[in-house]
Amino acid sequence: MKGKAAILVGLAILLSAGAIWQPFDPDAVDMAQRHASLSFGHPLGTDHLGRDVLSRVMVAGWRTAAVLMVVSAIGFIGGTALGCGAAIIGGRWEVALLRIAEIPIVLPSLVVAMAAAALFGLGPVSAGLALGLAGIGPYALLTHSLTLRVMAQPYILAARAMGVGGPALAGRHIFPNVAPTLMVHVGSNAGRTVVAYASLAFLGLGADTSRPDWGAMLFEYRIFMFDDPALMLWAGAPIAVCVTVLNAIFDPLRGIRAPRAEA
Repeated sequence: MKGKAAILVGLAILLSAGAIWQPFDPDAVDMAQRHASLSFGHPLGTDHLGRDVLSRVMVAGWRTAAVLMVVSAIGFIGGTALGCGAAIIGGRWEVALLRIAEIPIVLPSLVVAMAAAALFGLGPVSAGLALGLAGIGPYALLTHSLTLRVMAQPYILAARAMGVGGPALAGRHIFPNVAPTLMVHVGSNAGRTVVAYASLAFLGLGADTSRPDWGAMLFEYRIFMFDDPALMLWAGAPIAVCVTVLNAIFDPLRGIRAPRAEA
């Protein structure tokens, strides 16, 4: 567990480093250095405009990290409030809140995010809000199911018999018991968020082309796939690494071996 936490912290530091420092201005054009190979000065070389690829990858990293934080916060906070509230209130309000939570599930989150990006532009905050709100339904339904299970426990029944209810019941007894499972769910969806944001950037809906994103870089560098294939590699590799690491950290079944059949 400590090893996974250390890996997660390391990934967060790497992704956030681009917000503080880059070796070069990621938008500085130097045609004399276009398609430069790997060197000490440019560890990942330069692109077709002579821009430092490492600097652009680093900037895209913190933008992706910002999207992950926004989506995770919306899913965790909004989903917990909606699902837990529905389970505690009960009755017709419970049914109504669950129907509201099911609406985003009917609409694919990527389609909703594409529409939002086309209307408001693609940035870390706007994309995070769109992806977070579009995916809040599953969080709410999971929270509702977990809350119902916890509320059936004897200590919850005793607390309610003593008059504890509403926010006090949720904050003191329910939330501490459902939070660990919800955190795993949030983390397991983080890799999907990375791919979704990269897809939006690749499509270029409302994207600010002056700001690098991994998906936008893949789109821009695709025409050099045969002339300079390393450009596609450096833009796509961070996506693959982030998704792989996040799935490895938050996969609840990883490390569990199936029992061997007795001879």
